[in-house]
Amino acid sequence: MSTPTFKTTSRFVTRILDRTATPVYLVSNEYVVNYANQACAQWVGVDLEQLIGAKCVFASQSQGNDLQDRLQGLCPPPSLFEAEINPEQSPQEQPNRRLAVSTIDKNQNAVWRTASISRVLAQNQDDGLTGVLVICGDVVEPEKLDVIAHADPTRLHDALTQIRTRTDRIYCLESLVGVSAYANRMRRQAETAIRSDVDLLIHGPRGTGKEHLARTIHTARDRSDNSARSDLLPVHCSIADQQLIQQNIKDFVTNRTAGGFSGNDQVQDWLLLLDVDRLGEAGQSELLGFIQLPDFPLRTIATSNQSLTKLAEQGSYSKELAFHLSTMTIQLPALSDRQRDIPLLAQALLERDNFQRDRQLSEFSKPALEMLAEFNWPENIDQLNQTILAAAANTSNSQIDQADLPDEFHGALSAMRIGTATETSIQLDSYLAGIEKQLVDRALKQAKGNKTKASKLLGISRPKLLRRVQYFELESTSPDFSEIVEQIEETDTPSSEKS
Repeated sequence: MSTPTFKTTSRFVTRILDRTATPVYLVSNEYVVNYANQACAQWVGVDLEQLIGAKCVFASQSQGNDLQDRLQGLCPPPSLFEAEINPEQSPQEQPNRRLAVSTIDKNQNAVWRTASISRVLAQNQDDGLTGVLVICGDVVEPEKLDVIAHADPTRLHDALTQIRTRTDRIYCLESLVGVSAYANRMRRQAETAIRSDVDLLIHGPRGTGKEHLARTIHTARDRSDNSARSDLLPVHCSIADQQLIQQNIKDFVTNRTAGGFSGNDQVQDWLLLLDVDRLGEAGQSELLGFIQLPDFPLRTIATSNQSLTKLAEQGSYSKELAFHLSTMTIQLPALSDRQRDIPLLAQALLERDNFQRDRQLSEFSKPALEMLAEFNWPENIDQLNQTILAAAANTSNSQIDQADLPDEFHGALSAMRIGTATETSIQLDSYLAGIEKQLVDRALKQAKGNKTKASKLLGISRPKLLRRVQYFELESTSPDFSEIVEQIEETDTPSSEKS
């Protein structure tokens, strides 16, 4: 591809842009802010010297860095850097694209603007004006973003940003991303766990991110407390016997005593009991003995593949220990139970690794996203993450297509489809429910998510449609951005505010 040149110099262009009250900035092919005017710096809320030369990343996750968090919403999708440029056209004739950009205000809220972008290349590479020029427009409310001509993957990116800024960014992990009832419940439980200082059990199938969530909640508790940082001592219960448990607890006690522990000490160190449901009977007895010591408050965060109280009811686990460890519980469901969250989860995992990649990635093609949403993911989020990492290594573009998904995934999906097709047993109630679900889903898609219109198409009342949607947990695998925002607002708003 040949490179067009500007007849004007960058100095002349920047002199004009410096005077405008409209925020304007330019991101280079290396994702560095090569230019920004004073209006842009004021909107972002940083000094102009900080803004120019800073690197931005196409991601929605918080990095705990105030400047980086503010810049993430400014980063154009990497696919825009690959746009074809007609060398015969002047810069004014190059096609512009519309998107939304955002920054984070002092109250941790996203402030969105419409934006027009165009690819620009400078006459002289030393001028540094090579990349994507973004001219910001009006401030826009989040619920109105759907009127902007987004592609579906960009809507997913904006929805992730909405989730991050509507909830505490400290614990907005990939495992908590989504708009399903499961995702909303997990976020509320994580909020409660962070605000609490009690023993916590996180249980769910393998690969659902239990340890990651446990460590994040512990870190978030420390950040919300003005006291000194507490330690988290991991114990792998699947390989721990009575002697190893005893040694770990003794080390824990020794460290606390060496730190000047007293009963009134506000610094609370914690044991991280991994796979505590796999602890043998002797190990359970040893751990319970330490927990019941009157003069030493042993605090625990535990992970388990199953509910400890259910195991205790079945007689395969100590009832007393299960009671102590389960003061507060968070259940992480299998990924197959929350398939409508897969598009957002996949986008979040893709963006997360943009911080480590030299070449950032934007999105998935629609066929690739549909294939990911169709699969049942027996190994849950860990398997989804490995599939995305392999696809990212395969692609030569900023977009992951279905051909980039690894051969192992294609084989597993084919086997799943064959297994589903060979099932012959039909239950009448579930069969009829499936037909009803398809009709409701078809009406929602035909109405583009408008539930009032969909209810008229079906010839039922809107409240009845809402009940059927909730019953079937019916949403498109690639939901419209306005629908995502609507669901986030409905489920994450405290009941006191709703009234």
